[in-house]
Amino acid sequence: MTDPAGQGFRRTHVAVTAAAAVALGLLAFIADSVAGVAGQILIALTSSGFAWGLAAFLAGRWAATERRAVAGATALLVTATLLYYLLVLSVSRRWSGGTLEDGSSADLLGLRSVAIMTGLWLTGAVVAGPILGKLGHIVRTGKASTSALAVGTVCGLLSGEGWHSVMVAPPWQVLTVTDPGHIEFFRGVVIGQLITIVLPIVVLAWLATVHRLWRENMPVLLAAAVSSCALSAALWHLLYAAAHTL
Repeated sequence: MTDPAGQGFRRTHVAVTAAAAVALGLLAFIADSVAGVAGQILIALTSSGFAWGLAAFLAGRWAATERRAVAGATALLVTATLLYYLLVLSVSRRWSGGTLEDGSSADLLGLRSVAIMTGLWLTGAVVAGPILGKLGHIVRTGKASTSALAVGTVCGLLSGEGWHSVMVAPPWQVLTVTDPGHIEFFRGVVIGQLITIVLPIVVLAWLATVHRLWRENMPVLLAAAVSSCALSAALWHLLYAAAHTL
């Protein structure tokens, strides 16, 4: 016999996960078209490793079983990625219209770039989705010490891109830019860096409070956060390096 309540929860989880994927891909696409400080803030909130990773983690945390947590988180990231690049391909078409030095069309190179980036981020989604989904499930169902380890790990992973950005473009150097045409943009970059560093800490505090992980579990939580943050920053460095060489 099937459990009607369980089936209903599963359908709800699938529907909400699908809606979140569509919203994530659409908002990330919209953020690309917004200039200045507002654009950089939108990118940090909707088109960053923090935003997409948090969505996958929450999908996993909400799932009833580990299998559904992994599948839901992965499907969310894959769907959002495909939607985003489909919009780039068919709506903004920013890959088209360029010319090469000899005057010929650069559209094929543009399409190649879109295809490469789609493949790269899909690979990232397939790798990160199961990890974030499983961490979300562990946080909700594991014992206190295991949940603390998972919370620290996920929050470190979510903040890695922000710390990588700070290392590549230190805010104290970015804010010294005096070119009037770039001041607003770089101010937005610094605000985006702050968002992607501070919000994971807020998430950590929220999860630690909800799951009562303070006190004796704090050393485990903080150690996991620091080590996973360092690992995440290194992985983002490798990812961006690969993207620039392809």
